[in-house]
Amino acid sequence: MSTHRLNVTIPDDVSDILKTKKNKSKFLTEAVREKVINDKKKEIVEKARKLKKYYEIDEDLTSLNSMDSEDFVN
Repeated sequence: MSTHRLNVTIPDDVSDILKTKKNKSKFLTEAVREKVINDKKKEIVEKARKLKKYYEIDEDLTSLNSMDSEDFVN
């Protein structure tokens, strides 16, 4: 796995937390990975809710044209 240096400014509260960690890079890496995973899960849940909404209504869902594509963007 390749590594990269990153120079960032962080808020004081985060800095205080990092002061207590022995391996700051590992801690930040794990935190970022968890954030990305949680964001992806939220995105999947939101898309599932939108799909569920369409299946609960009495519309013809046999064609792609029956769905509003704007609901599936972002």
